Amino acid sequence: MQRLVLAAALTALSAAALAAPALAQESAKPAASPNPCFRMSQIDNHTKGDDQTLYLSVRHRDVYRLGMSGNCLAGASSNDALVMQPTAGVDLICRPLDLDLKVRTSPGMLSPCIINDITKLTPEQVAALPPKVKP
Repeated sequence: MQRLVLAAALTALSAAALAAPALAQESAKPAASPNPCFRMSQIDNHTKGDDQTLYLSVRHRDVYRLGMSGNCLAGASSNDALVMQPTAGVDLICRPLDLDLKVRTSPGMLSPCIINDITKLTPEQVAALPPKVKP
């Protein structure tokens, strides 16, 4: 009985020793970033998708989708000015909390937006956008 337990323990140790290098290699790989960063100063254009979606063109080649909480874009058009400020004092935007966004819907009127998510679209996703909302 003791030999059986000892054999099982040795087998488990051997399996763990073999798996350790593979796990170390996996953890050494950089994690894929679901929302690559962009600089606010590199935003070229914007379009409104709907009352909760804004599309940004960055560096004339990347498109980011900003999902909003609530209907801060209701009544706004793609021609309305965006008032953006980085919250950390640096224009690098990596997550929703990095950007304070308001939409100027009329003179003196700013509609604040709470950004839920920022997603960099793939070329296929950009190609699938209706022409009216492509930034």
